[in-house]
Amino acid sequence: MDITFNIGGMAGQGIDTIGDLLTKVFVRNGLYTFTVKDFESRIRGGYNFTQIRVSDRPVHCPVDDIHVIVALSKDAITGKRDQLVADGVIIYDDRLDFEPSEQCHFPAPLSKTAKSVGGSTRMTNAAALGALLSVVGFPFDLAKEVLSDIFSAKGSDVVERNIRVAQALYDFTAERFTGSCRTLLRDLRPGKATARLVVTGNQAVAFGAMAANAKWVAAYPMSPSTGAFVEIVSHARELGIGVLQTEDEIAALAMAIGASYGGVRSFVSTSGGGFSLMVEALGLAGMTETPVVIYNAQRPGPSTGLPTRTEQSDLLFTLFASQGEFPRVVFAPRDPVDAFEAVVRAFNLADRFQVPAIVLGDQYLADSAMNIEGLDVPGVTIDRGKLYDGSQDQYQRYLLTEDGISPRAFPGDPGVVVVSSGNAHLENGHITEDPSLRDAMVEKFIKKIPAIRESLREPDLYGPDNPELTIVSWGTTWGAIREAVTILNEKEDRTIAHLHFTDIYPLRTGRLEEMFASSERVVSVEQNATSQFAHLVTMETGHTFDGHINKFDGRPMTPRWVMDRVREVIA
Repeated sequence: MDITFNIGGMAGQGIDTIGDLLTKVFVRNGLYTFTVKDFESRIRGGYNFTQIRVSDRPVHCPVDDIHVIVALSKDAITGKRDQLVADGVIIYDDRLDFEPSEQCHFPAPLSKTAKSVGGSTRMTNAAALGALLSVVGFPFDLAKEVLSDIFSAKGSDVVERNIRVAQALYDFTAERFTGSCRTLLRDLRPGKATARLVVTGNQAVAFGAMAANAKWVAAYPMSPSTGAFVEIVSHARELGIGVLQTEDEIAALAMAIGASYGGVRSFVSTSGGGFSLMVEALGLAGMTETPVVIYNAQRPGPSTGLPTRTEQSDLLFTLFASQGEFPRVVFAPRDPVDAFEAVVRAFNLADRFQVPAIVLGDQYLADSAMNIEGLDVPGVTIDRGKLYDGSQDQYQRYLLTEDGISPRAFPGDPGVVVVSSGNAHLENGHITEDPSLRDAMVEKFIKKIPAIRESLREPDLYGPDNPELTIVSWGTTWGAIREAVTILNEKEDRTIAHLHFTDIYPLRTGRLEEMFASSERVVSVEQNATSQFAHLVTMETGHTFDGHINKFDGRPMTPRWVMDRVREVIA
């Protein structure tokens, strides 16, 4: 059983605050939530909304059906009306110039009560929380606790006024509202109240970098990745992390490469436009075999594109960015827990193979939030790879080895001189144009690729053997596709499998080969226009897909959207 809430209004009206309050109330009652935000690229104004899905089981994606809308602007009253369920309700501020014309309309004195009871219209979000909880018949006591936590830093007077405002709207709604939404919560089976974490993808990425012992973090702020950088900055002093907002993205990666060359784990966050500027420095990391981790939170392009929307359109660019040929590792996590683990593994593999590692997120991952049991920080292991042990008579940074990995020393280590260059170089790091040595160094790069591939995880396979259809996907589309496949198999008697990749490159092809052999049809589902991952699969395996399902309007997939397209494919 799910219930979905939609908080809509203009930027600057406290939509996020209402969403945060509501999420905390339900999580403290033992329920699961998934929150996704939709907002325009402007500081104030425009129609924005936050959707909160509440369930008694873990949920991983937004949905189309909405049960309760809280509208703080006229646009919000009508913006999602077509998605409101039959017995749903639209609670809107009665100060708006809007005459109720449907049974679902419920005008409430949100801002008026905030002003008269709390002394400020800034407490409209507390009023909205009270009205919303009353409509669905939820006890008010937990709202008191949450309001106390949220506003405690502002003093007891602010806390008490917010509670009074919320209580006033709770009581007003209890007296005036006659709709059927009060029954919405009866089928939910709340679990035991727990201390589950509510985290966004950006926060999980940041936690992964900190758990992996990143000690230098640089970034030039760029939506939607900025939240990860800000999260690390907020903990930098206590964890001894060097952080710097650089003058541009070129400087951010160049500084991170320098820090890594000096011996510390380094991390850079950006989006596609910023990654475009980093390409030359990425080549420097490749040539000098300097590990570094880059987080690219994708958004629609080209150029500025849709800066606050989501897309998976940087994949092929990421795989082949920079001139020349050198190995790299690419991950695309599916949710916050996966993001935490992927970032930790990115640091370990970057160090082990002395290559750049790239974590591909997107706006959907970056800004959506879900509650989880926790992150396994104590279980994190640190692998710094092959470090110099003093066994060479004269240290050579690029010593040719069987596995292509040279022992790594750092400037300042006793008894060694570390020489490195962005040019083709000898084993000792000095520049050369000798063709045989050029061959040897390129072959050294290439030797790493099979071992990197074997270090990556196989894709996640779900569904029946010998299916009529296999869906292949990657990254954050996982939640909507997995739910869609489950519904189609259980309720429509289909036999559909789902093969999903987090570890993208070098591509593991074993399960792909099995699925192409056992499935009647194989279809890719991607959040881009050109089926980029499908092209990668074809390039690596020679197999072609029987169809492609693509979404590239900047909005995330929902299970219904996926099901509708799959039905078209299998019709």
